[in-house]
Amino acid sequence: MFVKIAFGLTIAIEPAFGTRAIGGFTVHGAFLDPASTVSTIRMSQVQNRDVITDSRVDPMSRTFLALLNDFLADARLAIRQMRRSPGFALMVLTALGLGIGATVALVTVVDSLLVRPLPYRNEQSVRVFSQEYSWTDEEYDFLRDRVRVFANLAVYSTQHVTYAASTRAGDAASVLNVVVSSPTLFDVLGVRPSLGRAFNANDDRPGAAPVVVISYGMWQQDLAGDSAVIGRRILLDAKPVTVIGVMPRDFFFPNPELRAWQPLQLDATQGDYKGAYLNVVARTQPGATDAQVNGEMKRLAEALHSRFTYPAAWDHGRALSAIPIHTYVLGSVREPLILLLGAVVLLLLIACANAAALMLARTSDRSAEMALRAALGASSWRVARQVLAESLVLAVSAAVVGLVVATAAFRVLVARLPLTGGLDSVTTVGWSTFATAFILAFAIAVVISTIQVRHLLRAVLDEKVARTRGEHGLQGGARRTHAVIISLQVTFAVLLVVGATLLIRSVGRVREIDPGFDPRGVSAFNVYAGDGIPRAVRTQLSHDIVQRVSALPGVSAAGMTNRLPVRDLGYETTVGVEGHPELAGAHKPTSLYRTVTSGFFKAMGLRIVAGREIDSTDDAAGLPVAVVNESFVNAMWPGENAIGKHVVETWSGKPVSRTIVGITRDAHLNGVMSKPPFALWIPLPQASSNQLGAVLVVRSSAPTASTIAAVRRAVTESDSRLAVARVQTMSEAIDLTLAAPLQLRFFFTVFAALALALGAIGVFGVVSYAVSRRRVEFAVRMALGASPREVRGEMFSFGLAPVIVGIASGTLAAIGGTRWMSAFLYDVAPRDTASFVVAAAALLGAGALAAMLPAVRASRTNPADALRT
Repeated sequence: MFVKIAFGLTIAIEPAFGTRAIGGFTVHGAFLDPASTVSTIRMSQVQNRDVITDSRVDPMSRTFLALLNDFLADARLAIRQMRRSPGFALMVLTALGLGIGATVALVTVVDSLLVRPLPYRNEQSVRVFSQEYSWTDEEYDFLRDRVRVFANLAVYSTQHVTYAASTRAGDAASVLNVVVSSPTLFDVLGVRPSLGRAFNANDDRPGAAPVVVISYGMWQQDLAGDSAVIGRRILLDAKPVTVIGVMPRDFFFPNPELRAWQPLQLDATQGDYKGAYLNVVARTQPGATDAQVNGEMKRLAEALHSRFTYPAAWDHGRALSAIPIHTYVLGSVREPLILLLGAVVLLLLIACANAAALMLARTSDRSAEMALRAALGASSWRVARQVLAESLVLAVSAAVVGLVVATAAFRVLVARLPLTGGLDSVTTVGWSTFATAFILAFAIAVVISTIQVRHLLRAVLDEKVARTRGEHGLQGGARRTHAVIISLQVTFAVLLVVGATLLIRSVGRVREIDPGFDPRGVSAFNVYAGDGIPRAVRTQLSHDIVQRVSALPGVSAAGMTNRLPVRDLGYETTVGVEGHPELAGAHKPTSLYRTVTSGFFKAMGLRIVAGREIDSTDDAAGLPVAVVNESFVNAMWPGENAIGKHVVETWSGKPVSRTIVGITRDAHLNGVMSKPPFALWIPLPQASSNQLGAVLVVRSSAPTASTIAAVRRAVTESDSRLAVARVQTMSEAIDLTLAAPLQLRFFFTVFAALALALGAIGVFGVVSYAVSRRRVEFAVRMALGASPREVRGEMFSFGLAPVIVGIASGTLAAIGGTRWMSAFLYDVAPRDTASFVVAAAALLGAGALAAMLPAVRASRTNPADALRT
């Protein structure tokens, strides 16, 4: 039913909707006649004016009440509009909710790890010297008397110890990650214990009573928050140790996995005084500049070089630098997080573009309604305010959806990120998460409403809009804006799809690498024993464990080593080589130092290409022997038989000449993507250290779960003082070294899939909208002789044109943008042609399918039905 109400305008009455909003006023019931309509509107105006102009209310309050009244009225109308178009509202909320949720979740992680300050006083003053775990006690003593720009200096290292919460006999042992440091560590970090005291100058003296400072988490979880914890004794490596302090709740150093700190007792009479195993951390003097720090490091490097002779692999006299503590602690996660943040921002932009396209289409459809509002007296600001209110309601609703998505996916996101050392435990959802969601929502609403208002006001000012909307479909400006929005969506999607394709191809290339050993069916167990167990007993324990485990059902081989291939780095020594007197002093080559028991090579699947492997005859009383790898032989004795030649290793601080009895095939011991290093394998019984083998390697055909349980029992049965931790399959260990590219591949693939879906939805929505708006036009044209093929081709071209433009612009942007991914790629160039072709084809296929479906529907228009409607 049509009713003429004012200014010669006619509106359609739809009683099913119950209420109609006109010019900002709500009119209830059916329109009976023009007089009653105008009367109702005027009555509403009078009521609003009476409330706002009440003289008993002060002007500021009246202004606020007026604004609040207007906003609530606009919001109620926006909610009614959403209820009338649930499909439209659902599409917008889904697109924006996913975009906001993913962005907020990742921003929360970035804030926790990269923005939030570390728990150290004036962290910008704390520096860590380069070349970690390669400093000696002797160098520390040398440096601390010579620093000028640094106010204080400390050294530390990390280790694993067996641990029991009480000194009662028979308590089961577990593994504790601890820091051993000079007493000055907490002074350098600028942190004091919340309970008890820190180390003092007496704690590091040889023979001093053993003490420990524990973390807040260890105090709460392991010691039940005991208020009398200071002075309590616990067992570390089977020795009683006194708790003297508890650190603050949020403190960690160098990572959250380290839960206790013990003083490092420096003793120049001990063999490890010259052992390279420490890190150096320092605090600068107040006001020290980067230039002064760099000058200090250059001066110290020259002093070290004049005092000590270094091998080339860790020459502290060259390229010495002081790294900010934030970079040192979180540097490994910075680049992956920033790359992921860029990817998720692209996804958010695609979601916003999708929502903008949908809302612009819907706004264009309401141009006649807005013209009527203007004719009834609504100002341009009033029309714009209503559009802004609708955008705000949708965006805030999407923010709520996004918060639900972000909260639900946060832990999943953290678990899938390449975070190590327990950094996942310091990422938390705080108030900033909620603030981020609603700030994003407000910004999105403003941008989208600006786009809508621009086109809406243009349509309102066109006095012919009411007559032309059914004849010409989309207005030219809106049509061009739609094309730009779709092109932007596709541009951003190309970047994500290219990134995902590059990472997929890169990980595929890494998977094709032969690691030099067979990881199938291999499990690794870190086994720890206390220092209180004598060396002879440790050696026998290693033998007993290997024998017990080898006898388990399904186990074909077992052996022990000090460092697991691929996963565990470090442990290098200088090597003297027979026949090469020129390789001395600073020219001495370095090699990985690996101790193994018999059975290790078979368990790892490391093939012996010449000579023999280490066996049970290579005991402490036997001839010192070694097995080296092909890289070592090819570099030192090219074309010669190396079996029987000698090398001199200095791991213990004293030179030991060893006879080469075997050569192994090269293996990627320091990571799948790194070149095989020099490797020296010596029998565990002949090792100079008092360590147990540390890592038990087991090859088994039985299910992994049953093998793990059986091995744990066998180790415990060998000696109750032993503790097992960090159980992994070799496949998991390899994946650990690929954590960053694997996780980036996962996220980019998910983001790329969402980008494809959102882009396709955007194309489908715009073309479908155009088809619905031009249905009568198509009917007339087809009635006059236009073929379905012509109609289908026109609409298909209409939808595909911005897709092609977006693919072209996205490809150009990707050529420059993918260079940021080079650090995460292996054997794949950042401008890999195949990846760009795959991305373009995927976007073109998705866009073509999305445009074709509504184009086919347009070609099937029945002229009679369309004209009748």
